[in-house]
Amino acid sequence: MRPEDFQRDFTDLVSERVGGKALACSDQWFAECTNLVKHEEPIFKKGHFIATGQWMDGWESRRSFGRRARAKSDLDHDWCVLRLGIAGELHGIDIETTHFTGNAPLFAAVEGAWAIGALDEDAEWFELLPKSPTEADSHNVFAIHEQRPCTHIRLKIYPDGGVARLRTWGRPLPRREHYVPGEILDLASVVLGGHVQQCSDMFYSSPNNLLMPYVGTNMGDGWETKRRRDEDNDWCIVRLGLKGTIRKVLIDTAHYLGNYPDHFSLEAASINEHYTDSNTEWVKVIDKTPLQADLIHLFIDEILVRPQQHFTHVRLNIFPDGGISRLRIIGEPDWTDAS
Repeated sequence: MRPEDFQRDFTDLVSERVGGKALACSDQWFAECTNLVKHEEPIFKKGHFIATGQWMDGWESRRSFGRRARAKSDLDHDWCVLRLGIAGELHGIDIETTHFTGNAPLFAAVEGAWAIGALDEDAEWFELLPKSPTEADSHNVFAIHEQRPCTHIRLKIYPDGGVARLRTWGRPLPRREHYVPGEILDLASVVLGGHVQQCSDMFYSSPNNLLMPYVGTNMGDGWETKRRRDEDNDWCIVRLGLKGTIRKVLIDTAHYLGNYPDHFSLEAASINEHYTDSNTEWVKVIDKTPLQADLIHLFIDEILVRPQQHFTHVRLNIFPDGGISRLRIIGEPDWTDAS
């Protein structure tokens, strides 16, 4: 099993990009547990030593196996508690040990918990991943069959060692009680479960960056395609987190100066099942419109669909190619279809 098997359909709910955070751990002598939720791929600096030893890009506990301190403890493992940035149900976990060769754990397990507010000592933990063998310097990818939603997870490593990154691929659980009746939302946001299902090209960066809740940080934090040399155009299809209306659209070309698209258009559809190319009737939302560099483009009066019309998917077309930082689809959600 590969990380790509889950990236296609799910979101990393523990990533620091969506607010994920490591809260506490049993030990972080060699490397801090906050590294687990970094979005960037782990790196290795050969020969770069700090006070505790070789610098490592991950979480690494001290050696405890066979030591007196461990013999006095009731635990046979080290642990780290993390808060998901977005509460939801998990479908896959990647316990990545890249660059941890002679210092990786032999086994790992993961538990989940649901907490409204802060996690307390009496939290009820349930098993997401039983104790399972892991390999050094690898992506250790596991399917999760326990679909109870969680707000927190606990990673256990046996008996000790280092983990570079923890990815928890899942589907956000939008909580209706957090919103007032009639409130309009960014229905494409990853926070509500928005996800890119298909795209024509993602040579430079992933189109899922379009849906991140924060402002794009640089040109790599958006969706950018390679240069076309034909008569076609690039596109991506977004499954909205919640079915709803389209009242306002924002297209942000922040940081794209010499490589923004010349034009764009937007279409929408209401699809009951997972998107397929066949038999999809796309409705024009915004006609082909010029774009400018490094600018937030706001569209209200240009929207062609009825204010009460509901959609589940949108298709962003860019002409002929280029980069866009963010896409916002602002509308009123239909909570009847929400879990």
